Amino acid sequence: MPRFSYEAMNAAGRRIMDSGEANTRDDLMLSLQSKGLILVRWVEAGPSGKSLMKRSGRSLKSKELLLMTREMAHLMKSGLPIDRSLTIIIQTSEAKPLLAMTQYLKESLQGGKSLSDAMAAKAEDFTDLYINMVRVGEMGGILPQVLEKLAGFMERTEEIKKFIISSSIYPAILMMIGMVSVGVIMGVVVPRFAAIFTDLGQKIPASTQLLIQASQFLRSWWWVMILATGAITLGLWRFSASPYGKDRLDRIWIKMPVLGSLIMDIQVGRFTRTLGTLVQSGVPLLKGLSIVREVVNNVVVKLAAEQIFRQVKEGKRISMLMKDQRIFPAMAVQMVALGEETGKIGEMLISVSDDLDARVQSKIKSLLSLLEPIAILLMGLLIGGVVISMLTAIFGMNDIEF
Repeated sequence: MPRFSYEAMNAAGRRIMDSGEANTRDDLMLSLQSKGLILVRWVEAGPSGKSLMKRSGRSLKSKELLLMTREMAHLMKSGLPIDRSLTIIIQTSEAKPLLAMTQYLKESLQGGKSLSDAMAAKAEDFTDLYINMVRVGEMGGILPQVLEKLAGFMERTEEIKKFIISSSIYPAILMMIGMVSVGVIMGVVVPRFAAIFTDLGQKIPASTQLLIQASQFLRSWWWVMILATGAITLGLWRFSASPYGKDRLDRIWIKMPVLGSLIMDIQVGRFTRTLGTLVQSGVPLLKGLSIVREVVNNVVVKLAAEQIFRQVKEGKRISMLMKDQRIFPAMAVQMVALGEETGKIGEMLISVSDDLDARVQSKIKSLLSLLEPIAILLMGLLIGGVVISMLTAIFGMNDIEF
């Protein structure tokens, strides 16, 4: 009987890292639930015996996976069988990882495996969402349509990533230039003026003296500051990677003003878009909820998804459960309730995610539009303070008798 490693949370909210034997992961998950434990994530043992994240060894980049999915959907909608579609992708592909993956999938199909089973053997590259949607497409004979939905889902995710990165480039460059400017002033300009003041024997104002001392400290101990910054960064990274640290940081992030609501909109949008895509593709709601729990990253949203999954099995309406969790916007709850009444819950969930994505982009634009003038103001105050401090000492040179 295979053994599966997992990370779970008990009723007191404490994280537990353990392993157990079961025929399948679903059987072990049911066993954990009977013990009052909530599954957080599956953990797989790496070759060195240490635990690694499930997707740590991926060979395909997200852009390559999107390209393969889009081409497969396009070719199959044109009437080509899956093996012929993979052959065409192999013949036209230039990226080696994509070529290797499509070759593997084609060989697996020729060996008698289904496409979803072949992908399940490469779980580091294909998520549970991807594999289950492909499996539903194979069973229902709608694989081209399912692949097209998957491609659309992935494209939307990539668009949001690109928007965040592109919107952050200018403020990041601005801050970098400001830090370099301050470093040059403190490391080169100030020491030269300090030498002039020392040679003249002039009484230096307190603000200028403080500036010179700060410059001397930076020049003498810059390596200590770099090491300290690296140590603090490494410590925070290790803390955030631990179960307790992630739990604490996730709860702190969502309580922060402005930023907390933005994080919640992103996580809830991911929850609704994933679940909506699964339901629209024919995945049962209960199975979709079990997959969604692995998609969201924030502990609070993950626990909410787990609670919804457990209570939906008891026959409760998902809209009422979403309302009880108090992390979903009222608009989302009402839209899902309407979807339950009309039998279009998948469409309503996608509509909710579209609205949340638009809200996320609007909030990011607003935050970045505020960040730019704030960054300019802070750099102006910092550099201006340094310049004024130096000018104060220079103007005092008029009092020197020659």
